[in-house]
Amino acid sequence: MKTILILFTLTTGILYSGQAFCQATETTAKIADAEHPAFTENYAYPPHVVTDAILARLKKDGVSGRSKKGMITATAVRYPVLSSEALDLYFQVSGRGRKDKDGSAVTFFVSKGRDNFIDKSSDATLARNARKYLDNLQQDISSYALQLQITQQQKLLDKQTNSYKKLLKDGQKLESKRYSLQRDVSGEMDPSKQDKLKRKLQKLDRNINDKQLDIKQSQRDLQRQKDQLSLLQDQLNRQPGR
Repeated sequence: MKTILILFTLTTGILYSGQAFCQATETTAKIADAEHPAFTENYAYPPHVVTDAILARLKKDGVSGRSKKGMITATAVRYPVLSSEALDLYFQVSGRGRKDKDGSAVTFFVSKGRDNFIDKSSDATLARNARKYLDNLQQDISSYALQLQITQQQKLLDKQTNSYKKLLKDGQKLESKRYSLQRDVSGEMDPSKQDKLKRKLQKLDRNINDKQLDIKQSQRDLQRQKDQLSLLQDQLNRQPGR
C-alpha cells in the first residue's frame, strides 16, 4: 500500500508537470534570521522529491551542493547558467498544504558574497537568470519524479515476476505428483486401496485446477506491471531534452 501511495503521489505531480502553479517571482524571505531578496516558485511534488531533484541537477552541472533541514547550500560556486561570477546559492524547500499534498515551494537566494543577496534592482541579468532557472526546474523535477516511478515500478515488476515463476514451479511439482499418483492408481490391484488413491487423485486435480487459475491471474498481473513500466518509460522518453 505504501508503494502504491508513493506512485500515486508522483503520478499526481506528473499530471501537473507541464503546468507550473505559477512562474518564478521575486520576493523577500528570511535566511540566517534576516530578510533578504529571493526568488520563489511552486512545484507539484513533495519536498523530498524536489530536494533530491535539485541536488541531482546541481551535480549534473558540476556544482557541489549539500542539503540540511530543508535548505540546499552551494557556496562560492561558478555556475555559468546563472553568472560568470562566484555565487552563494541557497534553496529553501518547504511543503505546501496539509501533509505537503499541495506540493512544494522553493525559495531561491542568490548572493555575491556575505549578505550581498541580489534582486532585479541590483543585478537585473542575474535576477532574470535566477527566475528562468526556477522555471526550468519544473522539467528537471518532472523527469526526476518519473525516474523514481520507473525504479519503483521495476521493483514491483521484479516481485511479480518472482511470484509468477514460483507459481509455475509449484504447478510443475503438482503435475509431477499427479503423474506419479496416476501410475500408482493404474498399478494397484486392491479395489479399496485403488479407491483411496483415486480420491487422492481427485483432490490433487482440484489443487492443480486452483493453481492454474492462480497462474493465469498472476500472468495477467505481470502483464499489467509490464505495461505500466512501458508507459512510464515512454513518458520519460517524451520529456523535452531527451
